[in-house]
Amino acid sequence: MDNQTIITLLIVGIVISKTLIGVLIYFLIRKNRLLKFEQFKLAAANTALHEQAQRIRHYNEELKIAENFKTKVLSIASHDLRAPFASVEVLLTINDISLIEKEDLSLIFTNLKGQVARSRKMLEEVLRWTDAQLRDKLENTETCNILDQINDLLEMYRLELQKSKMLVLNTVDRNFSVDIHKEIFCFVVRNVISNATKYGRTGGKIQILLRDNTVDHWELTIINDGDELSPEVLYHLNFVNSWERKKAENKNGAGLGISLCRDLLKRINGSLQFANSSGEGVSVKLMFPRKRIGA
Repeated sequence: MDNQTIITLLIVGIVISKTLIGVLIYFLIRKNRLLKFEQFKLAAANTALHEQAQRIRHYNEELKIAENFKTKVLSIASHDLRAPFASVEVLLTINDISLIEKEDLSLIFTNLKGQVARSRKMLEEVLRWTDAQLRDKLENTETCNILDQINDLLEMYRLELQKSKMLVLNTVDRNFSVDIHKEIFCFVVRNVISNATKYGRTGGKIQILLRDNTVDHWELTIINDGDELSPEVLYHLNFVNSWERKKAENKNGAGLGISLCRDLLKRINGSLQFANSSGEGVSVKLMFPRKRIGA
């Protein structure tokens, strides 16, 4: 074999080797790209799984909080309902009620009347809250004129307001209409007005103010000119349990209303906040998600 042939064979071998190397490099690059793509998909899947796990943990925490809250509601409800039944049971065990002194009998019935009134109010609050829990259709909002809704609620307390000689200063804009969850709105505002009537001073006033200059929510503030609250009571109302105020001040009432209001508002991304209003008593700021008609 002459030198020319050998050189030709070497050149052909080199060309073939480079071609094979080029083909191998091409497949390696392609394989590397596929691996990177698979790694990207795997990373995206891991991220999605992590986010889902976070959501599940958050959901479980909310379920635990809700379960604890419901347990407390049932515990307090059963305790408050037991009192009037126990009083009635005592009366039924008396063989001759005519033997009881008139003053003592009057005191018994006065206490029983108060117990029944508190239990009825508590039962109404729990039933309304339970109804909202069972329906769980928070997307079912409707267009409401806020002034009309508040006036309807105030009418429910007309006799109490007249008895206490309390003046209501309602400055809500007549033309303010929004899409709201009507049942939750009425439940919350009714409870706040009830408390303003109960804790306000005789001959005092209740102010109702509306503010709608924020992007994501609108505010309704209800102020009564009763006694200002201690820091401890404010803390319990805003961060712990509303029934602590009843214990601290020895006031009548089921004590669950504000806690139920807070729970319902939380479900629609709203909130409430108690504060001492300098020189004016106590204010309750209610914040509702903003969905104004025509916005």
